[in-house]
Amino acid sequence: MTAHAILLANLSAALFLTGLSWFLQIVEYPLLAHLDTPDFPKFAALHRRRNTLLMAGPMTVEMITAAWMLVRPELPHRDVFRAFLLLIVIWLITFSRHFPLHRRLLHGYNREILRSLEKWNWLRTLCWTARAGLLIFIARFC
Repeated sequence: MTAHAILLANLSAALFLTGLSWFLQIVEYPLLAHLDTPDFPKFAALHRRRNTLLMAGPMTVEMITAAWMLVRPELPHRDVFRAFLLLIVIWLITFSRHFPLHRRLLHGYNREILRSLEKWNWLRTLCWTARAGLLIFIARFC
């Protein structure tokens, strides 16, 4: 596979995930704050399951192609490495904060957990946004 194709696959996944992250941040998480009902755990479980289904494939493609880009000498290594570091931050937040917070919501509505989830997702959203911008910059050279 050419470096150009790898970059386009990575950029496509990053752009999809960036848009989805902004949607979650601006629409979904604020709406969750208004669902203090007895059915909240069921909704939280469904929300988590569907988001995982939606994000797992693109995140996997993004990580595989990002790692692959690191070994392509025809791509600007410094910028590719910076984009990879942003992806590492995103994955660290996802697995160390995001998933555990969503798991805690399965026990019931908790405004503090929702605030923490929003806070950590802001960092993910900003990292994905910066990463997408950096990948667009890299794509200019291919």
